[in-house]
Amino acid sequence: MTVAEPAPPAPITDRQREVYDWIVDHCEGKGYAPTVRELARAFDFSSPNGAYCHLAALAKKGWVSWVPGVCRTIRPIGGVR
Repeated sequence: MTVAEPAPPAPITDRQREVYDWIVDHCEGKGYAPTVRELARAFDFSSPNGAYCHLAALAKKGWVSWVPGVCRTIRPIGGVR
């Protein structure tokens, strides 16, 4: 019996790519995941809701894992840089 490889993540928009790349850079540079508020500040979103919307889209498309409401759980899991 063979194990199926995971499906590649769904395509993302240019803006979602910027957010994803920032998450990867943050995780690699600091050694820990960013918070939603840090993401919102980095992209000048008027509220954390903008960050939540981007994270939800990236999670749905298979690019990040994230536990809403739990601090520093944003992890890049898909895509290539």
